[in-house]
Amino acid sequence: MPTATVNQRPRTSFLLRNWQHLSAPAKVLAAVGLIMAVSAVFHTVVFLQSGTAWEGPVSWRKPITFGLSLALTAITLALIESCLRLRPLTSWLLLGILSAAFVVEAALVTMQAWRGVPSHFNTATPFDAMVFSAMGMTVMVIVVVIVSLAILSFTSAKPGAPDLTLSVRAGMVLLVAGQVLGAAIIGVGEPAVLSGNEAAVFGPEGVVLGAAGILKSPHGIALHAIQVLPLLGWLVQRSSWSDVRRRHAVWSAGIGYSLVLAVSVFQAYTGQAQFALSIGTLAAALAGVLLVAKPYAEAGVQVLRERKDVAAGQRPRPRS
Repeated sequence: MPTATVNQRPRTSFLLRNWQHLSAPAKVLAAVGLIMAVSAVFHTVVFLQSGTAWEGPVSWRKPITFGLSLALTAITLALIESCLRLRPLTSWLLLGILSAAFVVEAALVTMQAWRGVPSHFNTATPFDAMVFSAMGMTVMVIVVVIVSLAILSFTSAKPGAPDLTLSVRAGMVLLVAGQVLGAAIIGVGEPAVLSGNEAAVFGPEGVVLGAAGILKSPHGIALHAIQVLPLLGWLVQRSSWSDVRRRHAVWSAGIGYSLVLAVSVFQAYTGQAQFALSIGTLAAALAGVLLVAKPYAEAGVQVLRERKDVAAGQRPRPRS
């Protein structure tokens, strides 16, 4: 019993401390993210009980994946805001608008799922067309805010943690790339719908380019760099590595992640299936995965080793 109490307090204080350090608008955005996560879990239960297909334009997959993606993005951006020097008004303006836009986007996708109609590229009725148009306008608002935050990560970063700042900047740049790739999906999908080629839009894999290019794959990979890279930046800060080694670790992961994204973009926009890799693209993808996985593994082992040293009463020795 005493051991359980000792182990529980650090976790509680860690979560509470991080929540307290968030600004008021960041707390609102994080709360929105938590609501999105709850919605995703709820719709997962609905999906499991429904017995319906996972793929396709009308699927419970949409509120689940959108809920999880928006939840992760909202919570991550709320944490990243604490790394920036923003005036309260600026923070409220950006994060407040983003919170509202996330809620609207998720609500529209979820509503269409419950109505049993496609949420994207659906102009079958005036109401459906209005919903799709509203989703597009909401995404434009989200893009403006994300681009603004990306710029601020370069101009208004707090001093003192160069490796974490580097990881945040890399993640934000790739998040912006994800928005561009999302716009490209619309650019490919809308002409296909207007020309009557609905199979290229409403197939099991969403919008498809050429024979088998799945456009949502690079879009999703780019969007979630904002979790993968800053998490590594946070992890290396917990180690006794030198500043040079920390930066090398973040650079390695950033280059590796970009390489994986480049392979996914190449596959999608040359009309090839995402796993139908040639020897060259397979080698590039594996190299990218290794460049991300290696610093994660090394940093994780280092942090665990140092915690064991501390628990044993030994002083951690810096490792360059």
